[in-house]
Amino acid sequence: MSMQGKPNRHNQQGLSLIELMISLVLGLIVVSGLFNMYLGSNRSSQFSNGLQQMQENGRYGVSTLQRGFRLAGYSADELIEPFDIAASGVSADDDSIVVVQIQQAFDCNGGSTAANGGIAVNTYELDTSPADPLKSQLVCRGNSAGATAMPLVEGVEKFRVLYGISTDDDAIPERYIPYDAGINAREVVSLRFALLVNSGNPIRTRDVTETYTVLDREEPRTDRVARSVFTSTVKLRNRR
Repeated sequence: MSMQGKPNRHNQQGLSLIELMISLVLGLIVVSGLFNMYLGSNRSSQFSNGLQQMQENGRYGVSTLQRGFRLAGYSADELIEPFDIAASGVSADDDSIVVVQIQQAFDCNGGSTAANGGIAVNTYELDTSPADPLKSQLVCRGNSAGATAMPLVEGVEKFRVLYGISTDDDAIPERYIPYDAGINAREVVSLRFALLVNSGNPIRTRDVTETYTVLDREEPRTDRVARSVFTSTVKLRNRR
């Protein structure tokens, strides 16, 4: 047999241990890079979705309250008080409650107001009963019998209202004051309100300390949740 026909053992050797280790390291580097890219993309998506949800909830909450407050005191017949100040109140943690009176067939829960002379008494307040404090929500409760509060906006941590008072009948507020049992509803010409809305879930990679100004209150927070304050001033159309 010629030498050319014999197998060459050196040509048939497999990978050496060093070559195998280098291959494994390179593979781990590639996998690690892909995994980090996935995590970064996932975090970015969560952050964007959280901010989008916060903005949508905030805008919707402002729009809903603007409509509800702007019609306060509306009546096609006899004059009615725009707010039921006696029924209002501030809870222990300074969240506002506003009771709006409007002449219309249905209250904010969709219940008939016939039993109340066609007057809807809508109570806007913050519901902090959910076990998760990030899920607290702005609700409205009508005056129809057996009505339960209807959720309006989720993720609202603070709801604050100031009453614009005018004592000289020019419909221009001279000052804005928080709820007080002695407020004369006929002197209220506008409402200024604010909502502190969160992103629903922690979307930051580390804890951040921030202080949010909710009208006349400061609310400090330290966590990974994004928040924003939405404010608006509503001039009452039906002031007498």
